[in-house]
Amino acid sequence: MNRSKKVLILTCSHGSGHKMVSAALKDAFEQKGYTAVVRDLFNETNRLVNTIIEKSYLLSYNIGSSFYKKMYYDMEKDAHSKFIYRLWTLTEKTLLDMVDEIHPDCIVNTYPYTVSSILKQAHYPDIPVYTVVTDFCIPAAWQHEDTDKFYVACQNVEDHLVDYGIPAERILKTGIPIREAFYGHYDRHRLQEKYHLDPDKRTLVICAGTYGVVKNLRTICEKADSLHNLQTIVVCGKNKSLYKELSAVSFKNTQIFGFVSDIHELYCCGDFMMTKPGGITLSEAVTTRMPLILHNPVPGQEGENAE
Repeated sequence: MNRSKKVLILTCSHGSGHKMVSAALKDAFEQKGYTAVVRDLFNETNRLVNTIIEKSYLLSYNIGSSFYKKMYYDMEKDAHSKFIYRLWTLTEKTLLDMVDEIHPDCIVNTYPYTVSSILKQAHYPDIPVYTVVTDFCIPAAWQHEDTDKFYVACQNVEDHLVDYGIPAERILKTGIPIREAFYGHYDRHRLQEKYHLDPDKRTLVICAGTYGVVKNLRTICEKADSLHNLQTIVVCGKNKSLYKELSAVSFKNTQIFGFVSDIHELYCCGDFMMTKPGGITLSEAVTTRMPLILHNPVPGQEGENAE
């Protein structure tokens, strides 16, 4: 009896999108009979370094768009800088140990772990390395000529890869993987009853982001709450402080949620959504045909996603 093929999916905790894509891929592989293993390379290499990188990312993201823009585009100019090289050197042993432990038939990146392509020729030339790009753009850090296949969201990403020197036959425009639930058909009226929504009012869904990156959210909610023909659902994700702050306000036409596992149901109830333009949220909205208000995109991948 042949063994089940094994897939090593590499993810990262820097932003929730990479983990969501990894989970969607894992489910899809397992439905086809594969064994899929999801591992966080940075975290397994060094938890302290991983935490520092994640906090630095969030800090730069929140202290001002001009700072984040400079950091992002400086990285674009030198994606293979000494700093990045040292990071990859730090992760080499961890990745090789993973490969020895799991013996994967392929490696799938949902984060720009180009180290998996850098090590390929010398250490596992027969294991294909695939990269699933989780935005509607492709920062330079994702690009490496020894990646066997790129799975991308749109023509814009393919054009950038071709300009970089990747042959077009190694690029597939598949869209960004999202959970199967977003492809389902649901009874809108039943869901409106479940979430205590008035079917005669328009419903605005606000995805605040796990890290609360929609600014001035309380003010926005207060203004939306004052409109007689509108009801609002705010999803705070795992941001407990934001959930606590908004829950303390006496809204009349606004419901506050924390993490919602069945968030596809809220997409079904909503008439339009306000959000930051992350790759996963945009993919979910496109799939469910949800009209979007893209709120104050930060220059960098958010700005390029919005375009």
